[in-house]
Amino acid sequence: MQGEKSPDAPARASFRATLRAHLPAVLAVLLAALGLRLAFIFVAPRPSSWAGDSRYYVTASNLLAGNGYSWDEAPPYRPSLASVPAYPLFIAAVYAVAGRSNDAVRVAQAALDLMTCLLVAYLSFRFAPPRLKERAALSALALYGLFSWFTMVWTACLLSETLTLFLTALALALCSRAMDRGRWHLWAAAGGACGLAVLTRPDSVLLAAAVLLFLGVRYARRRSASALLPAAGFGLVLALVLAPWTLRNYAVFGVVEPLADEYGCPRRCYFPTGYLHWLRTWLGDETHFAYAFNPAWPPPPGAYHFDPAGLPRDAYDSEEERLRVAGLIERYNRAGELAPDIDAEFRSLAKERVARAPFRFFVALPVYRLASMWLTGFSTSRPTPYLMLLRVFSVVPIHLGALLCFALWGRGQPLGWLLLLVALVRSAFFAFHYAPETRYIVEAYPASIAACGVTAAAAWTYFGDRLRGRKGEPVK
Repeated sequence: MQGEKSPDAPARASFRATLRAHLPAVLAVLLAALGLRLAFIFVAPRPSSWAGDSRYYVTASNLLAGNGYSWDEAPPYRPSLASVPAYPLFIAAVYAVAGRSNDAVRVAQAALDLMTCLLVAYLSFRFAPPRLKERAALSALALYGLFSWFTMVWTACLLSETLTLFLTALALALCSRAMDRGRWHLWAAAGGACGLAVLTRPDSVLLAAAVLLFLGVRYARRRSASALLPAAGFGLVLALVLAPWTLRNYAVFGVVEPLADEYGCPRRCYFPTGYLHWLRTWLGDETHFAYAFNPAWPPPPGAYHFDPAGLPRDAYDSEEERLRVAGLIERYNRAGELAPDIDAEFRSLAKERVARAPFRFFVALPVYRLASMWLTGFSTSRPTPYLMLLRVFSVVPIHLGALLCFALWGRGQPLGWLLLLVALVRSAFFAFHYAPETRYIVEAYPASIAACGVTAAAAWTYFGDRLRGRKGEPVK
């Protein structure tokens, strides 16, 4: 009939047209999303940990004062290698406009997260089958904007997660558009966004790895110059974005370092990696995180007393091993630091534990770490049982929706494979990492929520069709 939409009309609609067609609903979601983020910033109780990492805003203040890239709070303002530069520069930009107000930084992060909402909606729109595109975009917008508390909570923290989420979603959106248009300059733009993400959080190198792996498989299947050009453009611009920071580190510290010091040292320093290896043999979540990691990142010598009685039963396999651990800790307490000889004995102890129980180290603990990171929101640090259950039940539906989408609609979709790779590469790395902080998985949520938006759109369409059928209305 003339004037009626054809069933495949959404296939011809652009994302911009979808936003215009549903503008009141989109604005309502974005306004509510902004209200929720402002509530986290100004109304919700703010734990001391939400103050974030002081080196970020100290460095930003030093940049504005002309003291260089340093996290020293007083002269001589020595150059720092403790963090990558993008987030301190973001804070400095906000300080320059709004004064040195950390709340202004938080509000800027809330506004930035609204842009991430739109990018996630765009990814879901691009991923969805033609009939589901509009509803997928609206569903993903609502999911990220209103229900993804495990990403919105970071807007209230002076930490780099919110900026990294935006850059991650931007890079994936550019990759999606590049797949459609087949133009190498769009892949190059995606490489630039990935480079900025890496300069915001070093672990975003996993995002770049996922994209390069995707492009590598694509080239292996096609074996053509047209498939090689996107990888070359992506990699070249990624390298160019990282180059100034890498050259600065070489000029100042004499090291080729495109990221930052892994352990947060302002300059190259000794670090007890043997002790960290021992932690990897038993630490599975954040329950004992701060307690166990305090010796590795010590305050001034002698300022911290490490009581072995506070360690969980998983930290040793026998009474003999418990006594060995207690002896090493007692030596640490006397020395006030994990000296190289103590660290070497922790490394030997770790090797023995791995040899004694390889299944625990290579399978059981990684699976447990992934469960703790993916299923509990943003922290597993001593919540009440009821709060933990609430977190699990609020997170699991999104993951199940994403898995359903990848299984039902992602197999023939290049974008689906890329989003899945983003989650898998990050999961594989942090399953074996010595620091299983839940926040390290947060950058995978744009991919997960975009996929879940497609499943939500399918459910919306299915139940809507059934309801119309019962009412005798024509099914769309």
